[in-house]
Amino acid sequence: MDIGWIREGLRAPGKSQRGLAQALGINPSGVSRLLAGARALKLDEIGKISAYLETVPPGWMVSAGGLEPGGIFGSALLGAGAHGLAEERPDSNTEAAFGGTQHDLPSLQGLSRDLPVLGTAVGGDGGCFDFNGEVVDYVRRPPGLDRAQGAFAIYVQGDSMAPRYEEGDLVFVHPGRPARPGCDVVVELTGPEGEPGQSLLKRLLRRTADRLELSQFNPPKEFSVPLKEVKAVHRILSAAELLGV
Repeated sequence: MDIGWIREGLRAPGKSQRGLAQALGINPSGVSRLLAGARALKLDEIGKISAYLETVPPGWMVSAGGLEPGGIFGSALLGAGAHGLAEERPDSNTEAAFGGTQHDLPSLQGLSRDLPVLGTAVGGDGGCFDFNGEVVDYVRRPPGLDRAQGAFAIYVQGDSMAPRYEEGDLVFVHPGRPARPGCDVVVELTGPEGEPGQSLLKRLLRRTADRLELSQFNPPKEFSVPLKEVKAVHRILSAAELLGV
């Protein structure tokens, strides 16, 4: 199994090899060996790593249909013998990292298909987009957004946040959750004379007295926008938050 997602997750603010080692209950040298390819990733470690990094491996993302069996709780977790993985079945530690046993995982039938996907249109360079004011679809509501007022999802435009988000990926927004440094956010900008402006999907670095400092991955760069031009900052929920853990 490709562990590039682990390396990428460790670049996030507040994440470290030592912290990951503590989450796994192993010596830091074990993490170093894992990242160097000298040690196989065990199936029962995936849940702990995902919970610590607040991300999931490629192919395990929450999909447009909700928590699909082939997504975050896919065959790579439920079956042994995947390439690059030690031959172990998931145990209670893996399940506990996601808040329960396999029998406690929410079924698709139990998730209401009432979460709106807001329509967007490409609005400029660098992954800018405009909300078009329409609801283009409804998807199943993840447990972490149960009864959340004003929650919505959007499809990613452009590749400025790749490989974390690829074009066409679905991201979920909870407007009631405050955005903090290190979070991925959707920033709505004001337009001329009160008209709707462009929006950005970026990582929030910090908020100063008069500016919002942001970053993107592709190509890597940091930039800022004046707070007076910011209409709203919406926090994108992590996989752990979507699961309600």
